[in-house]
Order: sequence, then C-alpha cells, then structure tokens
Amino acid sequence: MYNANMTAEKIYIVDSRADNVFVNQAVEAALTDYVGKGSVALMLWANPDTVVIGRNQDAYAECRVDLLESNGGTLARRLSGGGAVFHNVCDLNFTFVADEQLFSKDDDFDVVTAALAKFGIKAERSGRNDLTVDGAKFSGNAYRYVNGKKLHHGTLIIKSSPEEVARYLTPPSDKFAGKSVKSVQSAVVALSSLNPEITRDSLTVALKESFVEKYKDADVIFLPPTALGADAVINYVAFFAVDDWRYGKKTEFSVRFADTVLGRNAVVNAAFEGDALKEVRIDTDSLAPESVLTVEKLITEPTADIPERETAEEGVDCDTVRLEADRLRARITEEKNAV
Repeated sequence: MYNANMTAEKIYIVDSRADNVFVNQAVEAALTDYVGKGSVALMLWANPDTVVIGRNQDAYAECRVDLLESNGGTLARRLSGGGAVFHNVCDLNFTFVADEQLFSKDDDFDVVTAALAKFGIKAERSGRNDLTVDGAKFSGNAYRYVNGKKLHHGTLIIKSSPEEVARYLTPPSDKFAGKSVKSVQSAVVALSSLNPEITRDSLTVALKESFVEKYKDADVIFLPPTALGADAVINYVAFFAVDDWRYGKKTEFSVRFADTVLGRNAVVNAAFEGDALKEVRIDTDSLAPESVLTVEKLITEPTADIPERETAEEGVDCDTVRLEADRLRARITEEKNAV
C-alpha cells in the first residue's frame, strides 16, 4: 500500500536497445524481480512492428495476425490487462516498477507529462488508462501487482500513423461482432506531428531527466539489462515467446456468448466433456487480469481459493469475484441447454 511518508532511496534507469519484443518483455519481468524495498525503476524500450495484446484478450479478435506476420511483424501477449497496442521501433514504451509503498500512478504520470512539457506538449489523463492531447490518444497504460511490487507500463506513439495502427488492430464499431470483444477504438495522434523534435532518442533523454528530477533525493543507478541476470532473462524470453501464450491455447468451445464481466465487455467461452464443464476462457480488455482469471477458475472449481491480495490490488473484492463466477456458471448452463 502506498505510503506518502516514504521516499525512494534508489532509482534505477534501464534503457533497453533490444529489437526483439520477447527480450524486452523478459527484461521488464526480470527488472520487476530485481527492484527491492525503497526503490523505483524506469525502463525505456521499443519494438519493431509488434502488436501486444492484453492478458485476457483473444489474439485473432484484436489483431489481423496473418497480415501482421506476413509483413514481418510479431504478435505478443503481456501479463497485464487492458487492450491491444501497436509498437513501432520509432515509438517508445516506458515501464515503472516500484516497491508497493512507493508506487504512485500520479508520480508516474507526472514524470511522463513533465517530459512532454519540455517539448511544449500539454498532456492530459483521460478515461481509465489513457494520455491524450486535445482529446486524441497517444498513450495507453496498464498495471500489475507482483509480490509486493507494482508495475505500470505504457506506449508513447511518436511516429506511428493512425492508418498504420488501424492496419493491424481490429476494433470495430460493434465490439461484439462475431462474439469477440475487441479493444475500444480511439482517436490517435503521433507526438512527432505535434512537435517534430520529438523522437525516440529525444524523448528518452527527457524521460530520464524528468524521472531523476522527480526523485531528486535518491541515488541514481543506470542499470544495464545484463545486470538483471542472463538466466532470468533467458527463462522469461522462453515464456513470452511460446505460441500457446501468444496466440492462446487451442480449445474447442461449444458455448460462447457476450456478457459484462467485472464491469467490462467480454466474451465467455466454455468447453464441456459430456455434461461436465471442463474449461472457461473469458476474453476481455479488463485492467483486472488476475480477477478475471480467478473468475474463470471459480466457474469450474467453485471451492478454489481466491488470491485476495492480487484481486484487491485490482480493486475487486472476493465476494464480487465469487458472485460473478456463480452468475456466469448459471448462464453457461442456460446457454448449453439452449443449444
């Protein structure tokens, strides 16, 4: 829990120049493990043409996967929730990781908006997780709680055009078309169109400066990715790159329906063996991925334990999770009987 009376003793800055999304995801995960008590970290990174989907999303509902890959792009899935985003090597991604007592979304956004102010950009927070300029989105953000630490990451669109983003992402006006929930479409603006001096390199410098200014009393440590441990990074690369993780495990679902799960639009998929319910998958862009996964598990295992801390960090209480699972279990039965 955030403690306003605590101050950071150390801040780490990691500037990854890897051009592989799985390596960058692995460095981010290893950095999350590395950050200790009294510390805050900033990682800056970029990927060549990549679509990154949220933890609970349907890859093929979010992305024109065949087109992306035929053009040399890559599909990746992250551990946090939220919607699909397009990464270009000319854009920039940021990650903040902090001891939970030091973590503050407000502080993170202050660093980003202060960096942009150096270029005359007045950025505003909008909706549940966006940064905008005059109502046009240039950054989406997502969050995660991990073993006493919190992670906040986002994308900063510098040069990707709205047409380029729309080429690979598939958010329709009817989000339930084909019974798949797709990310909400927003007006998008590239920061370089507002100020041509904004590049990946110039914004990287500005973010580092703003981060140091925000935590001016802390020791600053510039941390090379190699310091995070080769074995840890290699193991995480193997995890993020596997097909079952990226595309989703292939399962024949006999029941599918659109619903609202934990306040977000969703598609619920259920697989049976005979009359026995064996597997449930909920496709959604919820920012509460652990809570969604817990609902999935409770539908098939009603007496399973709930990871109370993880769901609480996502703003969801245990009673809500159990009630949602009970409701969806009953609807799955209704839908099956109606087939």
